[in-house]
Amino acid sequence: MNFKKRAKLALLVRGVISGTAAAALALTGTAAMAVDDLTSVSSSIMSLSYVSTVTETETIPRDIIRRANSGLPKGKTVTVQEGVDGIKEVEYEIVYDGGVEVSRKALGTKILAESRDKIIEYGTAEASSEGFEYKYVVECLATAYDPSPEENGGYAGQSATGVPLQKGVIAVDPKVIPLGSRVYVEAVDGSWSYGYAVAADTGGAIKGNRVDLLFLTKSECYQFGRRKCKVYVL
Repeated sequence: MNFKKRAKLALLVRGVISGTAAAALALTGTAAMAVDDLTSVSSSIMSLSYVSTVTETETIPRDIIRRANSGLPKGKTVTVQEGVDGIKEVEYEIVYDGGVEVSRKALGTKILAESRDKIIEYGTAEASSEGFEYKYVVECLATAYDPSPEENGGYAGQSATGVPLQKGVIAVDPKVIPLGSRVYVEAVDGSWSYGYAVAADTGGAIKGNRVDLLFLTKSECYQFGRRKCKVYVL
């Protein structure tokens, strides 16, 4: 029982005892109570109704969103975003009768942490039409980088997995495309192709459906810019 509940209950008990004592004084001329009087008081306390206000911390469950991916073969799924549960505080007004909760009403809610949906993509493609077999394909936004130190957190020439930085290495989010995967990268509309590559690097800005394609010079990177692509995981 919290402090507020004890305070309210104490006031009610004092009211019952005062009433009993007054009755005893009227009948006997003394404030002394018999054992039967105390038993009556105890019984009255157990039948009391009272209201308490409490604050409880609760979880906000993440939603699971499933969406079709026409580039993913039927039967295959890929988790694009894991998601996370949220946290909230809810203030309740609770009514007790004889020490038993009989009803509660929410007075207000405070969000401590927002939930984030879990996103799962499922395949709808019947078969590959690209002339090679693949496990699944992910549509991504592609950017470009070169092997220089300023592009690689002060490290030049080497990827996060230790593979030398050269044409054919791409940076990925390992939650979407596992490191070490062999891939084939081309435009969504087929207008250009980066070709075969290996997912051997990561990057601070490469999260979700993002990839960074390695080119040997800055001029190639500037020329490439940002483009939508398909990444076939072989």
